[in-house]
Amino acid sequence: MQVPFANSIDRASSRDAQPPRQVADNTIRFGRFCAVPHSRQLLMDGLPREIGGRAFDLLMVLLRSNGGIVSKEEIFDEVWPSMVVEECNLRFQIGSLRRALGDDGNMIKTIVRRGYMLVREDSKPESGLPPLPDITPQSSIDKAEKVEKGKPYIVLIDDDDGVRRAITGLLRSVGHSVESFPSVMAYEESDSVHRADCLILDVGLPGQSGLDFQDELMKSGLRQRIVFISGNADIPMSVRAMKAGAVEFLTKPVWHQDLLSAVDLAISA
Repeated sequence: MQVPFANSIDRASSRDAQPPRQVADNTIRFGRFCAVPHSRQLLMDGLPREIGGRAFDLLMVLLRSNGGIVSKEEIFDEVWPSMVVEECNLRFQIGSLRRALGDDGNMIKTIVRRGYMLVREDSKPESGLPPLPDITPQSSIDKAEKVEKGKPYIVLIDDDDGVRRAITGLLRSVGHSVESFPSVMAYEESDSVHRADCLILDVGLPGQSGLDFQDELMKSGLRQRIVFISGNADIPMSVRAMKAGAVEFLTKPVWHQDLLSAVDLAISA
């Protein structure tokens, strides 16, 4: 179920929404359920429920928000620290958590283009107002950044919004200029006139694949330094990419340090 919320109701009122009850043994109670952090257990009516480790971590993040919206970026940072993962991983864990909650799985709400929240029966939006239409401004992850002289310029092509957001933020945090695109076509149709110091390229892209784009660049005589990333890689793919001159071939989820090292290698090549 997807529910649009406005900025004004991101957090439940501390007066109207009571936090999950927490007792001395750190057990967090919410509705029929108890989350036991030290043993990483979920209980329903006192009986254990089957729940995976990532799904339990996700549950704890949502519980700590006390009825507020938790952005996808916050979830990635908490559940997959120091890793770049595809958004499909998050959707899978949301589904696992809903299944663990059984008939109460609809407590986990998807907030369109915002994130997720855990809604309890005793939670009310601020001032008791009903949900309002989503007025979130358009995401800025793909907006071009001014390329400064002497500053490494990185182009990222990946069709997963979460991956582009995570990698763009990571690279900008270490001083690189970054421009990202959801497809090869979007990149080729852009008005960018700068030659990238490093091209980070997903293998599985809509339209032209990353490997086919590498072949196209070679045939045109452009020796682009490429770092490949892929969530569905196999040995023939990696061999093909490396034989064609790729700097590195990384599999998702990608560790931050591995990606930064690969980019540094491409820049200094």
